[in-house]
Amino acid sequence: MEEKFLKLTNAVYKILEFFPESDPLKNRAKDRALAIMDNLVLVNETKRLQGWATLANAFNEEKVKVQISDDIDILLGYLWIAKTQGWLNSANYLIVSYEYEKIKKEIEPVVEPAKSAQTTPKEPPEPVLDNVEANKGLASNSFVISARQEKILEFLNNNEKGQVMDLQTVLPDVTKRTIRRDLDELLLAGKIARFGEFNQVFYKLGS
Repeated sequence: MEEKFLKLTNAVYKILEFFPESDPLKNRAKDRALAIMDNLVLVNETKRLQGWATLANAFNEEKVKVQISDDIDILLGYLWIAKTQGWLNSANYLIVSYEYEKIKKEIEPVVEPAKSAQTTPKEPPEPVLDNVEANKGLASNSFVISARQEKILEFLNNNEKGQVMDLQTVLPDVTKRTIRRDLDELLLAGKIARFGEFNQVFYKLGS
């Protein structure tokens, strides 16, 4: 199992070689991939040593699992940005994303912090939106705007423009990855436009 984590981390490091040397995203992604591997090894090693001996240790394991899941989302966000910049091809992005999503399912924490005992429905998998022109078949007249996307459009209407971190103020319980997915769908439907690059990407209402 540890060999599998090591191979995946090495694959990410090879991909990162194609990132511009001066871009801070490169080192951030490396650090995040390494942190994920270290925590996965920790969880795997603990299970091999007959589990967590006490309730406190069990809680610590859940915290580590939540951290792994959060780190995976952040790393995939970095890789998604790299894909939009043309540093990473779609095939490699999909392969790495698939492997990390599998890991998330395998180590899914039983209890997530700051959430009630109520079960919430799983979000559908993130759609593949590699080529905007090729996906323009999502015609705006057949596009159904979700409640989250309504809030995004309302924010952009009131504030002229916004970044993902700005949109989290009106969608505090929604992950950045889900917000980016909603933004991609709104882009394809022509409801909004994207400007800027790297860490300065922002969105405006479409014309």
